[in-house]
Amino acid sequence: MPNMKVNIQQELSEKKITQRSIARMLGVKPSSVHNVITLKRSTPRIRQAIALALGKTVEEIFPGK
Repeated sequence: MPNMKVNIQQELSEKKITQRSIARMLGVKPSSVHNVITLKRSTPRIRQAIALALGKTVEEIFPGK
């Protein structure tokens, strides 16, 4: 799954979106967003925010979650 992590981070970077900006929008720590991207945690609200920021569905970003 490390490839998925790289893809998410690359897509965020291409759209000039930071993990910190997603965290700020949700009122959570940037480490919480990082933990979802690296699949250490599975928080539906953060997964949804990442998908929304990338213009994709949660299933497209996090298949099987």
